[in-house]
Amino acid sequence: MMTSLQPTSVVRKKLSPLQRLNAFLDEHVLPYPVRFLTNRIVILATLTLLVPLLFFTTDQAFVNALNSYLNVMSVVVSSTVLLYAMIADVRDRAAAKHAGEISKTYEQVLEQRVRTDHELIEQILQNSVENILGGRLEKIRVEDHKQLEEMQKAVIASNEALRAELAEKAMIASNESLRVELTELRELVQALYQSHFGKATTFGS
Repeated sequence: MMTSLQPTSVVRKKLSPLQRLNAFLDEHVLPYPVRFLTNRIVILATLTLLVPLLFFTTDQAFVNALNSYLNVMSVVVSSTVLLYAMIADVRDRAAAKHAGEISKTYEQVLEQRVRTDHELIEQILQNSVENILGGRLEKIRVEDHKQLEEMQKAVIASNEALRAELAEKAMIASNESLRVELTELRELVQALYQSHFGKATTFGS
């Protein structure tokens, strides 16, 4: 099956007049002789024409005509093969250049994609770390708040116990001072009593 030789309209606009002529011939003229030469019946008929050369060697006109036909067919086939080899080489070079451009573009796109994915992964990791740190800081803040409340309760309880102890000690101290005052007052009363009644006894005597 022959390769299509139809250039695009975009390529035609960039070609010179000679290249446009070649493109026109490749598209509209050369496919027909190629189809003729590659037809199986034509190939078998050409091979069959070799047989009469063995039997009609005396008929010089027939032999010359047959040789001319075979020579023309050989030249046409060789030229066609060479032409399509050149076309294939040009297309291979263009395809290789286009493939290189595509590969370069793909590498740039891939590099940009890798850079974007890397930045996205870094952003995700940063957000995850921030969320984890935020959760831990919130947990630490709650624990510190609980510990502070417990410390405040302990301090308040300690202050209440200290106040109660101080009040008890103050009460005990006041009772002792009251006892001391009562004792002193009793001694003073006894001293006055003894002094008063002692003098009265002396006067009676």
